[in-house]
Amino acid sequence: MITYDIWTSKFGEFSPAMQVAIMVCLATVSANVLSVFFFFTIGFETMDHVVVATTCTTVLVSAPLGAFLVGLNSKIKHVAAQLDLTSRTDGLTGLSTRTEFYKQVNRQMQMGDPAKGAGAILYIDADHFKRINDQFGHAIGDAVLEEIGLLIIHILGEWDHAARFGGEEFVVLLNGADVGKAEWIAHRILVGTRGIAEQLRVDGLAVTVSIGVAIHEPDQTLDEALMAADHCLYSAKYQGRNRVVLAESALSGSSLSS
Repeated sequence: MITYDIWTSKFGEFSPAMQVAIMVCLATVSANVLSVFFFFTIGFETMDHVVVATTCTTVLVSAPLGAFLVGLNSKIKHVAAQLDLTSRTDGLTGLSTRTEFYKQVNRQMQMGDPAKGAGAILYIDADHFKRINDQFGHAIGDAVLEEIGLLIIHILGEWDHAARFGGEEFVVLLNGADVGKAEWIAHRILVGTRGIAEQLRVDGLAVTVSIGVAIHEPDQTLDEALMAADHCLYSAKYQGRNRVVLAESALSGSSLSS
């Protein structure tokens, strides 16, 4: 990496063709200097002298080039890894992106038993988030979203998946969860979110979420399960926000807000 960093600091702004030309010139000059050095020190009278001189010249000229190429390869791998992480992870909350969520959950559903559902879907929305941004500023709004993300990460199990779907919306798949577990986790998120304002120590700030919960049914697509959870979310908002609505209770108009 040192050789790569030195090269890029000196010649990084040149075109690729110019950099190749510079590299060839430096290698040629170095090889010639070394040849002259070996000619006057050990001479080329015997075959072993020629072999030693050629070997040393090759090693001394190719070593920096090899170090440069290794450094370049390492840099490319590092940048690729960073880009891959950025494409899969929401930079603010640390949760998956929407695309990564679909990818991981669909893969998990394909690997699972088609006769069984994948688990429970939680559709979460921060209540009155625009008001928080307008009243306290976007920095506080970002802090609220970050805390919600940390709360979700802390609560989820190893095989669960969570993503920021955009803005103030979050989606969670509780792998293999039934209604009871889904309700329990949803209420942990609901109650935990209420404590974010105290953690941020912002006077007048109130943070709550509305959560819609649906159970993924056998042979149901992920989009269908998400639509069912989204329907429950809108029901929670219609009923006053700051509550959990389950798919079954949404049909009957009841909700859980404790």
